[in-house]
Amino acid sequence: MSLERERIPPLLGSLDYVAEVAKDWATHRFAAANRSDFVLAPARFDLHRHGVRRRRVASGSAEAQSPLAVAEQTTRPTAWCRGDVTMILIDTETGTVGYEQEIVEVLAVDGSELLAEAAFVARAPGLPPCLGRFRPVS
Repeated sequence: MSLERERIPPLLGSLDYVAEVAKDWATHRFAAANRSDFVLAPARFDLHRHGVRRRRVASGSAEAQSPLAVAEQTTRPTAWCRGDVTMILIDTETGTVGYEQEIVEVLAVDGSELLAEAAFVARAPGLPPCLGRFRPVS
């Protein structure tokens, strides 16, 4: 698992654990990418008796667009991993500047508990994309 130093490992079967599995899967997918046009397919991770099950989510589906819209239908810790583009705003001396940034987000839900983390994607022409470190979304 991709645990940072000095961080306590998540308990098996916990919301943190399902989120870590989703982040590890995304990190592995980007590490294995060998084409510059690689795009991460949306996926759902459900906790079951014998581990975490991953299933692909249809790219254009409501669940892929807004996982939290279907979160209330889950009865176990569940995580979604998907790529998205977000608008980043920066204040400069001449005013506010906005640019689009590709991200991968992991949303995990267990009842009323929610975890949200995102990692930036860096792209360079002719090279596979690179996924940054996941950080909590505030």
